[in-house]
Amino acid sequence: MTAPLRPPRPKTIEFAFMGCVVSALSAFVTVILYFVGRDDMIALGIKPLLPASMLSQEQKEEMASSVVDSSLTTVAAFYLSVACLTVALAILVRRRRNWARIVLTVVAVVGLAGVRTSINGQAISPAGMLPLLTLAVNIAVIVLLYVPASNRYFAKPKPQG
Repeated sequence: MTAPLRPPRPKTIEFAFMGCVVSALSAFVTVILYFVGRDDMIALGIKPLLPASMLSQEQKEEMASSVVDSSLTTVAAFYLSVACLTVALAILVRRRRNWARIVLTVVAVVGLAGVRTSINGQAISPAGMLPLLTLAVNIAVIVLLYVPASNRYFAKPKPQG
Protein backbone atom coordinates (compact mmCIF):
# COMPACT_ATOMS: atom_id res chain seq x y z
CA MET A 1 0.00 0.00 0.00
CA THR A 2 1.41 3.37 -0.98
CA ALA A 3 1.32 6.50 1.10
CA PRO A 4 -1.76 8.64 0.53
CA LEU A 5 -1.25 11.62 -1.70
CA ARG A 6 -1.97 14.98 -0.20
CA PRO A 7 -3.10 17.84 -2.38
CA PRO A 8 -0.69 20.75 -2.74
CA ARG A 9 -1.34 23.87 -0.66
CA PRO A 10 -4.09 25.85 -2.41
CA LYS A 11 -3.89 29.56 -3.12
CA THR A 12 -6.78 30.12 -0.73
CA ILE A 13 -4.56 29.05 2.18
CA GLU A 14 -1.74 31.30 0.93
CA PHE A 15 -4.12 34.26 0.68
CA ALA A 16 -5.53 33.51 4.15
CA PHE A 17 -1.96 33.43 5.49
CA MET A 18 -1.20 36.80 3.87
CA GLY A 19 -4.45 38.17 5.33
CA CYS A 20 -3.37 37.06 8.80
CA VAL A 21 -0.05 38.83 8.37
CA VAL A 22 -1.84 42.01 7.24
CA SER A 23 -4.19 41.75 10.22
CA ALA A 24 -1.24 41.36 12.60
CA LEU A 25 0.58 44.30 11.02
CA SER A 26 -2.53 46.44 11.41
CA ALA A 27 -2.52 45.59 15.12
CA PHE A 28 1.07 46.85 15.39
CA VAL A 29 0.15 50.05 13.53
CA THR A 30 -2.93 50.52 15.71
CA VAL A 31 -0.81 50.29 18.87
CA ILE A 32 1.58 52.90 17.48
CA LEU A 33 -1.35 55.18 16.61
CA TYR A 34 -2.78 54.78 20.10
CA PHE A 35 0.50 55.93 21.63
CA VAL A 36 0.72 58.83 19.15
CA GLY A 37 -2.80 59.90 20.19
CA ARG A 38 -1.99 59.64 23.91
CA ASP A 39 -2.25 63.39 24.58
CA ASP A 40 -5.67 63.59 22.92
CA MET A 41 -6.87 60.69 25.07
CA ILE A 42 -5.61 62.44 28.20
CA ALA A 43 -7.48 65.61 27.18
CA LEU A 44 -10.66 63.54 26.72
CA GLY A 45 -10.04 61.88 30.09
CA ILE A 46 -9.87 65.24 31.87
CA LYS A 47 -13.33 66.35 30.65
CA PRO A 48 -15.30 64.09 33.03
CA LEU A 49 -13.13 65.31 35.90
CA LEU A 50 -13.81 69.02 35.28
CA PRO A 51 -16.88 69.21 37.55
CA ALA A 52 -14.89 67.59 40.38
CA SER A 53 -13.94 70.77 42.18
CA MET A 54 -12.09 68.95 44.96
CA LEU A 55 -9.20 68.17 42.59
CA SER A 56 -6.72 70.71 41.31
CA GLN A 57 -6.08 70.94 37.58
CA GLU A 58 -2.71 69.28 38.11
CA GLN A 59 -4.31 66.37 39.99
CA LYS A 60 -6.90 65.96 37.23
CA GLU A 61 -4.17 65.86 34.58
CA GLU A 62 -2.14 63.39 36.63
CA MET A 63 -5.16 61.15 37.16
CA ALA A 64 -6.13 61.20 33.48
CA SER A 65 -2.52 60.56 32.45
CA SER A 66 -2.27 57.60 34.82
CA VAL A 67 -5.50 56.05 33.55
CA VAL A 68 -4.54 56.55 29.90
CA ASP A 69 -1.02 55.17 30.40
CA SER A 70 -2.21 52.04 32.18
CA SER A 71 -4.95 51.54 29.58
CA LEU A 72 -2.50 51.95 26.71
CA THR A 73 -0.12 49.45 28.26
CA THR A 74 -2.90 46.89 28.70
CA VAL A 75 -4.29 47.43 25.20
CA ALA A 76 -0.82 47.26 23.63
CA ALA A 77 -0.02 44.00 25.42
CA PHE A 78 -3.34 42.51 24.34
CA TYR A 79 -3.11 43.65 20.68
CA LEU A 80 0.48 42.51 20.31
CA SER A 81 -0.24 39.14 21.94
CA VAL A 82 -3.19 38.51 19.65
CA ALA A 83 -1.14 39.60 16.63
CA CYS A 84 1.64 37.15 17.49
CA LEU A 85 -0.90 34.39 18.14
CA THR A 86 -2.55 35.09 14.78
CA VAL A 87 0.72 34.78 12.89
CA ALA A 88 1.69 31.60 14.77
CA LEU A 89 -1.69 30.04 13.99
CA ALA A 90 -1.45 31.11 10.35
CA ILE A 91 1.91 29.34 10.06
CA LEU A 92 0.37 26.19 11.52
CA VAL A 93 -2.58 26.47 9.12
CA ARG A 94 -0.12 26.51 6.23
CA ARG A 95 1.31 23.28 7.69
CA ARG A 96 -2.10 21.64 7.43
CA ARG A 97 -3.04 21.71 11.11
CA ASN A 98 -6.83 21.67 11.12
CA TRP A 99 -7.03 22.49 14.85
CA ALA A 100 -5.08 25.71 14.08
CA ARG A 101 -7.64 26.60 11.42
CA ILE A 102 -10.42 26.22 13.99
CA VAL A 103 -8.61 28.26 16.66
CA LEU A 104 -7.69 30.94 14.09
CA THR A 105 -11.35 31.13 13.10
CA VAL A 106 -12.36 31.63 16.73
CA VAL A 107 -9.71 34.34 17.20
CA ALA A 108 -10.86 36.10 14.02
CA VAL A 109 -14.54 35.94 15.00
CA VAL A 110 -13.78 37.33 18.46
CA GLY A 111 -11.78 40.07 16.71
CA LEU A 112 -14.80 40.88 14.55
CA ALA A 113 -16.89 41.39 17.67
CA GLY A 114 -14.27 43.72 19.14
CA VAL A 115 -14.08 46.21 16.26
CA ARG A 116 -15.30 49.57 17.43
CA THR A 117 -14.56 52.86 15.78
CA SER A 118 -17.08 55.03 17.59
CA ILE A 119 -19.56 55.08 20.42
CA ASN A 120 -22.53 57.41 20.01
CA GLY A 121 -20.68 59.21 17.24
CA GLN A 122 -17.61 59.89 19.41
CA ALA A 123 -14.49 58.48 17.76
CA ILE A 124 -12.64 56.15 20.09
CA SER A 125 -9.97 54.90 17.72
CA PRO A 126 -7.13 57.15 16.61
CA ALA A 127 -6.47 54.52 13.94
CA GLY A 128 -9.29 55.93 11.79
CA MET A 129 -10.38 53.46 9.11
CA LEU A 130 -7.72 50.86 9.99
CA PRO A 131 -10.10 48.82 12.20
CA LEU A 132 -12.56 48.61 9.30
CA LEU A 133 -9.80 47.43 6.96
CA THR A 134 -8.82 44.82 9.54
CA LEU A 135 -12.46 43.79 9.84
CA ALA A 136 -12.67 43.22 6.08
CA VAL A 137 -9.38 41.27 6.05
CA ASN A 138 -10.53 39.07 8.94
CA ILE A 139 -13.81 38.29 7.19
CA ALA A 140 -11.87 37.37 4.04
CA VAL A 141 -9.52 35.12 6.06
CA ILE A 142 -12.47 33.27 7.61
CA VAL A 143 -14.08 32.74 4.22
CA LEU A 144 -10.79 31.62 2.61
CA LEU A 145 -10.19 29.05 5.34
CA TYR A 146 -13.46 27.26 4.54
CA VAL A 147 -13.87 27.40 0.76
CA PRO A 148 -13.88 23.97 -0.96
CA ALA A 149 -10.20 24.13 -1.97
CA SER A 150 -9.20 24.78 1.65
CA ASN A 151 -11.50 22.04 2.91
CA ARG A 152 -9.84 19.53 0.54
CA TYR A 153 -6.44 20.63 1.86
CA PHE A 154 -7.45 19.78 5.44
CA ALA A 155 -9.38 16.61 4.60
CA LYS A 156 -7.93 13.30 5.75
CA PRO A 157 -6.21 11.64 2.79
CA LYS A 158 -7.80 8.49 1.43
CA PRO A 159 -5.41 5.52 1.26
CA GLN A 160 -4.50 4.45 -2.22
CA GLY A 161 -4.14 0.95 -3.42
